[in-house]
This record gives sequence, structure tokens and C-alpha cells, in this order.
Amino acid sequence: MLRTCHGAGLYVLASESVQIPWFDCVFADIGDEQSLSQSLSTFSGHLKQISNIKLQSTRQSLVLLDEVGAGTNPLEGAALGMSLLESFAQDGCLLTIATTHHGELKTLKYSNEAFENACMEFDEVNLKPTYKVLWGIPGRSNAINIAERLRLPSVVIDTARKLYGSSSAEIDEVITDMEKLKQDYHKRLTEAQYYLM
Repeated sequence: MLRTCHGAGLYVLASESVQIPWFDCVFADIGDEQSLSQSLSTFSGHLKQISNIKLQSTRQSLVLLDEVGAGTNPLEGAALGMSLLESFAQDGCLLTIATTHHGELKTLKYSNEAFENACMEFDEVNLKPTYKVLWGIPGRSNAINIAERLRLPSVVIDTARKLYGSSSAEIDEVITDMEKLKQDYHKRLTEAQYYLM
């Protein structure tokens, strides 16, 4: 667990001026906390870290959680992840930022106004992140598309798409449309700002 509670600062990498709140501590559960010497699985290691963060964080803390709920049965992990995030939002810290591939966690925004979605824009042509944050849009995994671009056998890709299901594909299509709309909006906004100068 990364814990910073002393005077420390980082530059905010943003193209526009930003205001962020003051945090008394920054806690992070990032990476693989697997420990053979302590008989901890990856999942158990994360839970131990998050439990410590819950005990130590205050209403003025920043908490960073990487892949919350990962490393176990996906349905149980998603349920536990949702519960943890709701707990941090209700009586935990000032701000929690969590990454996830669990679709269920991405729905929290629609049932609780304390949550917001964002994703890292991904260039599917070059298979690289663009490092642009898209606010209000949940991210997509792109796993099958990446596997296809990396030339996994087509029979594997076709079977994976069938197993993934049409409903999941439709959700991804909606997210893709949202991403394109957001990109188009930002492009037009930039053009408008250029003409107003």
C-alpha cells in the first residue's frame, strides 16, 4: 500500500487550469500484492491492503484503487467491488478513484450520484492509449479486438465473440458511439475556441 501523508506535491498534467482539493493522505492499492511467504493470493493481498486503507483513511483522504474486485470469481469480485466503492463514498474518504474491467461497477453512476465514469481513450488502430481522459463514458476492454489484431486464430476470435454475446456487444456499441460523440464534441469545441480568438 502506498501511503503519503507528509507535505508532498505533484504537478497536475492538464491543458486547462485545474483546482483540486487538499488531501490529508493519499492511499493507493496498485499492483500485485501476492505473497508466498504470507500465503496470500493476489485477491487476498488486495483485500488486506484495502482493509488497511479503510481503517486509516479519513474524510480528507484520496484513495486510489487499481482493478478493484479483480483476482477472484468475476461476479463475486464485482459485488465486493461495488460494496467497497459505495462504502468509501458513503463514510470513507473525500475522493476515491478506481479502475475496473467489471461492467457492473460501471453502472454505479446510474444508481448513485456520488459516482462518475471516465475512461482512457484507446486508439484501436495502433493498439495504444491516447492518454486522453473521456469523462462520463465508461471504458471498454477491447480484449477481443486486440486479440484479433494480434492474429489469434480466427476460430478463437469468432467463438469468443459468440460467447461474449450480442447484449454485451450492444453495450460496447453504445459506449463506442458515446466515445465518438465526445470526441466530435471536443473537436468542435476546439475549433470554436480557435475561431473566437
